[in-house]
Amino acid sequence: MSLNFKRRLVGLQEKMAELDLDIVVYGSCQNFQYLTGLLIEWRHGTDLISGVNNVFVPREGEPILTLSSVSPERPSRTWIGDIRGVQRGASYGELVEKVVSDLDLKGGRVGLGDHLWGSTIVEVARAVKGAEFSSAEALMDHLRMIKDPGEVERLRRVAKLTDRVMEAVVPKIKEGVTQHELGLEVEHQARLQGASDVSFPPTAGFVKSGSEVAPTPFTYPMEKGLVPGTSIAFDIGFVMDGYCSDFGRSFYFGPANREVEKGYEALQQGVLETVDKMYDGSMRVCDLFPALEKTLDRLGYGDYLRARLKTGNLGHQIGIEVHEPPWLRQGQEEILRTNMVMALEPKVWHAGEYYLRVEDIVLVGPRKTEFLTRFDRELFQL
Repeated sequence: MSLNFKRRLVGLQEKMAELDLDIVVYGSCQNFQYLTGLLIEWRHGTDLISGVNNVFVPREGEPILTLSSVSPERPSRTWIGDIRGVQRGASYGELVEKVVSDLDLKGGRVGLGDHLWGSTIVEVARAVKGAEFSSAEALMDHLRMIKDPGEVERLRRVAKLTDRVMEAVVPKIKEGVTQHELGLEVEHQARLQGASDVSFPPTAGFVKSGSEVAPTPFTYPMEKGLVPGTSIAFDIGFVMDGYCSDFGRSFYFGPANREVEKGYEALQQGVLETVDKMYDGSMRVCDLFPALEKTLDRLGYGDYLRARLKTGNLGHQIGIEVHEPPWLRQGQEEILRTNMVMALEPKVWHAGEYYLRVEDIVLVGPRKTEFLTRFDRELFQL
């Protein structure tokens, strides 16, 4: 399913007109991918990215894309028609000057995005008469908040991959395995399943029942093997086709006492009841935590929820980036809208006894919200 790049360009240019910006320049970053469709690697060090891979967007008209001749991405993969290749050793300053001239700007107000090299900013300053700079990092947040059908399909695929990875990792949870080994196994299985990257380093946090109370949950030594009577909290996420997942589940190794068993049931029930209340226009994102908190209070685990989520943050949007605005916390009054995709990530923590998390990716719909991650909710004791 194709992505709606026309919507993205029009939406960006409307925001530029609102803010009186004449041109916006994005380097190899999340917004570059969103606007061009090119999956040039931007998630790692800038030393791996050419400083000439940039897109220049005027307030009116079509953008111009400059690409290194050694870029792994083929120009045929982007919808942009005006692509100017940069040969090794060529003067990028001269090319920037020609790009700016061809765009025929009416003024000098320039928006700068993420991952622009300092040398590029210098060349833009030279080429744009009387340049005045401001940040352009958030100009497409309102567009990225609502996913188009092509994005939803990609998020479905990476969510299914995430479920398969978790299914493959569970049989590896055996006595003596370490947190470090499980983290490596998660990434290994993800690569086997087709992920191009992890969206953050995977973790499998152990908390041994009866351990010393500490200010943070994870004091279990990384290289110490798993023993019975231990909760295991996975936090994992992957990248596929340029889109991210973020997912969490907990398990208990060995027989679980009634308190911890009921705690996990309460956490799952809180997620299910909260999602059941979510649909287009039903509430604001800041209402999500109180909705889940109400269920946990009713089931007797509200204090353990608040022990870990002191700020009332229940998660975030997700898409090209694993963490996208708005965050699901107090003060964020955006109304739920169809095709918002969110990662809900509640946790309960009884210090010294257990730490449990449930995290799912959900798609807001016109009448109901759909779980994109569907890993077994009943599996807990191992």
